[in-house]
Amino acid sequence: MDREELFYVQGLEARYGKLVALQIDELMVPRGKVLIVGPNGSGKTTLIKVLLGLMRPKRGQVRILGVDPLRESEKLYRHLTYVRDKDELPENLRVRTLLDILAESYGSEQVTRVAERLGLLEHINKRLGELSRGMRRRASLLIATASNRDLIVIDEPFSGLDANGRRVISEILDNKEADMIIISHIPLRMKFDYLILIDSAKVTYHGPYCDPRELGYDIC
Repeated sequence: MDREELFYVQGLEARYGKLVALQIDELMVPRGKVLIVGPNGSGKTTLIKVLLGLMRPKRGQVRILGVDPLRESEKLYRHLTYVRDKDELPENLRVRTLLDILAESYGSEQVTRVAERLGLLEHINKRLGELSRGMRRRASLLIATASNRDLIVIDEPFSGLDANGRRVISEILDNKEADMIIISHIPLRMKFDYLILIDSAKVTYHGPYCDPRELGYDIC
């Protein structure tokens, strides 16, 4: 695994039918915490799908954590965890059972500590389908943040969360020692190393992190 490069893309074109969803000439992103920002429909999630081998591009070279995501997906997924923008949790599973499953892989102490910070212990006997949208989001983020994977990928981490939830998640992600790719349509109050701006299927900026608004990004 390349210890300097998080992912590399060259000559990429991804389409949905005849619609060009993303075009990138060349993009090399170093390891660290990366924020990808852009309007809804700009190509952010398309980039993630290509990087994670969930979408085959029309053309181009892609490498993430040193592997080809289409040819070496099994190897890749041993090193990452992915939280989609829409939670996909088994509705009948109880919070207690989820914690037990995670504890088998990552240790009871670590899982309980994160679950407590997320406020999930108060709902430990509930089924996931009985939780509010915000609490279901917290449960999805627990799965990612309790793991020891090298890379955490989260699409819209604050979806459905109130101000307190956003603050807690920001603190947990800030303190998590792992590479991250975070996708958002608005700037986030977190510590990042690298920024990518995407608009109209093109990368308009990539480089060391700065406030996207300093580059003229309209948060509205």
